[in-house]
Amino acid sequence: MDTNSNINRRERKKLETRQKITKIAMYLFKKQGFDSTTMEQIAEEVDISKATLYNYFPVKESIISDYWQNNVKDLKYHLLKMIQLMPDTSSRIEKIFAKVANELFKSKQDIYKVYLNHWLRNLNNPAVSARMESGFEDIFTMIIKLGQQAGDIRKDLSLEIMVKHLEFMFITACVNWLSDPKLFPLEKTLKQTVLLFADGAGTGARSRRSKMKTDGKDSSQGSLL
Repeated sequence: MDTNSNINRRERKKLETRQKITKIAMYLFKKQGFDSTTMEQIAEEVDISKATLYNYFPVKESIISDYWQNNVKDLKYHLLKMIQLMPDTSSRIEKIFAKVANELFKSKQDIYKVYLNHWLRNLNNPAVSARMESGFEDIFTMIIKLGQQAGDIRKDLSLEIMVKHLEFMFITACVNWLSDPKLFPLEKTLKQTVLLFADGAGTGARSRRSKMKTDGKDSSQGSLL
C-alpha cells in the first residue's frame, strides 16, 4: 500500500512538473517568440536544472507538441459527443474540420506551424511520432465507423488507412491555408477537402461500371466513400 502510494505521489509530482514546464514555456514563447526562447531560460523560469528539463522534453518543439495534445484532449469529449448528433459522414467531417481549424489552428497559427514542422520532420521516426499523436485519430475513427454503420462509408478498405487519409487531407488543407490564405481561404478549402474525401475525385464512371458488373449481387459494402 505504501509502495503504491509512493508511486502515485511520484507520478503526480512528475505530472505537476510537466504541466508547469509547459505553462511557463508557452508563456515565454508567446511573450518573446519561439526562436528567442532557450531551454536554459525555460529551466531557469521553472526553477529546475537543465538536465531535468531535458528528461521531460528533449527539444523545445516537444513542449509545443505537449501543449497541442492537451488542447486536443480538452476538445475531444465535446467533439466525440457532437459528431454523434450529425446526420451523415460529410456533415460530421465538415463540422469537425471547421471546429478544430477555428478553435485551434486559426487562433494559434504560430504554435501550429512549429508543431506541424516538428511532426513532419519526425513522421518516419517511430520513437518520436508515437509521442506526437494529435488525438484526432479517435475522432476520425468514430466518424468512419459511424459512416460504415450507416452505409455511406465502404467496409472493404482498412479503417486505419482511411483514418490516416482523412487526417492527412485535413493537415494538407490547413498547410495550404497557412502558406497562402488568399489562394486557399480556410472555410472554402476545408469544404472542398470534405467533398474530395466523401465523394472521391472521380466522375462516377468507375462506380457505375462496377455497379453494372455486380447487379444482382450483395451491395452491402456501402458507397465509394
